[in-house]
Amino acid sequence: MRVFRDQIYALSPELALSNTVSAGEVFSCVTLDASGNQIAEGRNHADLDSARVFPVNGALGVAGVQVGDAVGISIRSIAASPWGHTWTRPGLGVNAPPESHVRRLSAQHPTIGWGSGAPISVPPQLHIGTIGLLPAVGQQPRTLGSYGGNLDSVLARSGSTVWITAQVPGGGLFLGDVHAAMGDAEVCGTGIEVAAEVQLSVRVQSGWAPRFATIDSDSKYWIIVTGDTFDEALRSGVSECTRLLAAHAGMTQPDAYLAVGLLLEVRVCQVVNPRRSLALSLTGAADTALGPSSTTR
Repeated sequence: MRVFRDQIYALSPELALSNTVSAGEVFSCVTLDASGNQIAEGRNHADLDSARVFPVNGALGVAGVQVGDAVGISIRSIAASPWGHTWTRPGLGVNAPPESHVRRLSAQHPTIGWGSGAPISVPPQLHIGTIGLLPAVGQQPRTLGSYGGNLDSVLARSGSTVWITAQVPGGGLFLGDVHAAMGDAEVCGTGIEVAAEVQLSVRVQSGWAPRFATIDSDSKYWIIVTGDTFDEALRSGVSECTRLLAAHAGMTQPDAYLAVGLLLEVRVCQVVNPRRSLALSLTGAADTALGPSSTTR
């Protein structure tokens, strides 16, 4: 099995692909934590090398992928470093503090024991915060959009498949920002940020091009929608769910809109990026309308 270790710090459609993988091949990517493995308790963010912050592994080409193909990135396993860190700093999160603050936690059995009361167990939710394919327009890895990116969805976990439509030839797979745990909305700006080794495989489908990153997690499809505000993200997501359900179930648009109003599920992914992200699905097995057809290669 091939292991890839290259890190990049900017996303561009002109970026040279570091390696190429084939559909069905199992490979692994070694990722650094979101600080570039620089953070520690007591360390001020002003002392970090900003050029090394927020690396992602990649970008990997997928053999035969053309613009408009859907690439399914299957997350086979995630092996995290034993310890990670959660932190905040001025300007980060919904209630940004006046100075940096960092805590070290176990990645496998995280426990908050920072006060005089009983320790609090943190539910582990090992997942990939940033995963995607190279965008058609240059971006930073911490951004997000139809190409994936810094989605911060706990649904991108072991056993899940993330579907994204290629915007450049070869796709250009990248990933990083692994979290051992994260609360809804990532309000302080981080989860438990860890270095990790992620084992993956990919498959490719022509004739289906999801408009948003689509995650198949526990046999349920979710679309990850983004916007400058939650209202904007929700509006675009409801519109997409309505369009897909109408086509899938042979409904009129007005009927599909009413159905979405009865079936919609919404999860907040994060509030800390310049663009917000939500995960949307449908109950009653109607989530199949959000996923791919059965023909893959």
